[in-house]
Amino acid sequence: MFAGIDIGGTGIKGVITDANAKIITSSETPTPATAQDIDFAIAGLIECMLKRCNIKPNKLRAIGIGAAGSIDNRNGIAIHSPNIPAWKNYPLAEKIRSLTGTPVVLENDATVATAGAWLQENIIKYSNWIMITLGTGIGGGAVIDNRIYTGQSGSSLEVGHITIDINGRECPCGNRGCLERYASATALVETVKKDLKSFPASSLNNRIKYEKLTSRMIYEEALKKDALALRSINEISTYLGFGIVNIVNILNPQAVVFGGGLSQAYKLIFPVVKEVIKKHAMTGMKEKVKLIPLRNQSRTSAMGAAKMAIERINRNSINTK
Repeated sequence: MFAGIDIGGTGIKGVITDANAKIITSSETPTPATAQDIDFAIAGLIECMLKRCNIKPNKLRAIGIGAAGSIDNRNGIAIHSPNIPAWKNYPLAEKIRSLTGTPVVLENDATVATAGAWLQENIIKYSNWIMITLGTGIGGGAVIDNRIYTGQSGSSLEVGHITIDINGRECPCGNRGCLERYASATALVETVKKDLKSFPASSLNNRIKYEKLTSRMIYEEALKKDALALRSINEISTYLGFGIVNIVNILNPQAVVFGGGLSQAYKLIFPVVKEVIKKHAMTGMKEKVKLIPLRNQSRTSAMGAAKMAIERINRNSINTK
């Protein structure tokens, strides 16, 4: 048996799988504020799932963990995470192993999302493709020649930090003009806020009297043809399209798969992105690339984390002693 853990800024999702990454059970728990409490939350989540299935802890062969930010997957260290400020060169894998007695594999959150997405029947047929996660920020993963690419230390495909304007908006990463400052769910909300006064007839003006402005709300009003909502989604989709153009020109993928909360608006986003790719990507690279929305996303990343642990065990590249 294997465990997969997806650590988010607000919640931790977990699964127990068999050796084929088939989910046996799943659960989730809120993400605590401190590093130590996160450790205990992960260990407790795994313990509860095992008890639910009457599985003894010694039957658990490995734990896979996906975490946002810069990680060192060789040494199991969370170097820096925008979601978990308490992690600064934090030995997460070692901490979880000490609590559970089970070997731990640590990977970037977008990498485990890629591994989980690859199990879906409409994606498994591709051998060269890119994963884009659209949420608070923008993450990325890649499968190249039927292997998940993780870079030299486990942090790669930081798509959200492609520079699209060298004098642009400040980014928490310390740079300016990063793609996620223009094309993420956060950017969508900021774009609407900036233009609300210019669209007094927008239905969003009424809704925000009673609700917090969210990307989901904007999407809902765009479906009702609200002018501001549609304009804002078109704007962030155009920026996203230019980011995808860079990826298409560099990697020539068969497909780009979109996950994350904002990807649910793909019916509005994809037409704009496709048009930007058609106009600006290089001839010979743009013609056959497919844009694919990820399905059934709730447990994809946790399942992918388990899959990464299974592969490491099968390659004998994890210390099981």
